[in-house]
Amino acid sequence: MDSQRYLVVVNPHSGKKRGKSALEMFQSALRDRSFDLDVRVTERAHHAIQIAREACLEDYTGICSIGGDGTFHEVVSGIMQSEHQASIPVGIIPGGTGNDVTRHLGIKGAEDAIHRILNGNLQPFDLAKVTAGDQIDYCTTLVGWNAVAEVNRFAETIRVLGPPRYAIAGLSQVVLSKRRRATVVLDDHTLEDDFLLVTACNTSFVGSGMRLAPKARTDDGKIDVVVVRDATRWQLLSLFRKIYDGSHLEADCVEYFQTRTLQLVAEGDHPLDLDGEVKGSAPFSIEMIPAAIQVFD
Repeated sequence: MDSQRYLVVVNPHSGKKRGKSALEMFQSALRDRSFDLDVRVTERAHHAIQIAREACLEDYTGICSIGGDGTFHEVVSGIMQSEHQASIPVGIIPGGTGNDVTRHLGIKGAEDAIHRILNGNLQPFDLAKVTAGDQIDYCTTLVGWNAVAEVNRFAETIRVLGPPRYAIAGLSQVVLSKRRRATVVLDDHTLEDDFLLVTACNTSFVGSGMRLAPKARTDDGKIDVVVVRDATRWQLLSLFRKIYDGSHLEADCVEYFQTRTLQLVAEGDHPLDLDGEVKGSAPFSIEMIPAAIQVFD
């Protein structure tokens, strides 16, 4: 391809409309360069999936997501569902509330992200293929069951508060969390018990800066699973205080696994947290897809 042409998917409402200012910054950076931007603005939920799925990806040098983790999730899902499914580099320009993917990658804001895209260096990025019933999703950050999903469900009801909503919702689970029976299969290792939470993380950061899986990498073909079977209210409060620096792993009630596949079977129609979206329910399975995409580094 002779010219540099990028498909840019923008969520104008993400991060209190920071997506729009990030787009303007991107356009300004390209003003004196021979780059062509095909800008598509999302108009509704899941619109970014449709844009990426229906685009002829072979016509572009790269595709860029401007928004939060949810926008990136949708763009990636659209690529994976695309009939063309070209091996197209993906740029991530943070303009959302959580921005946990860019935090994990060490991207220090929109200007840094744009600089990386212009440099053109790439790194592999694993995806978690999640199957729940007849529904398939491709997750970039996490798959949470029980307490973590409940945190996100409550956080969505207080979205107006911005990033602090995750901390408030997390504190609520110190009081409201309930153990639920489940069978969890990690590769060939089986756990069967009552659990407070089972969360599989692709990135080290989730929930707007919580370092839930500090050992996680997005290029090792594995997903990091954090398990808590039982804990007192005081233990949960202590875990919540330590989760931002990753020291919660030192607690006796926390188990940590790295696996290529996960299956969870549980009774009851309890929703999942898939990259910050509450949807689906157990039983579900996860299969890691190593180096599923390439992201600008």
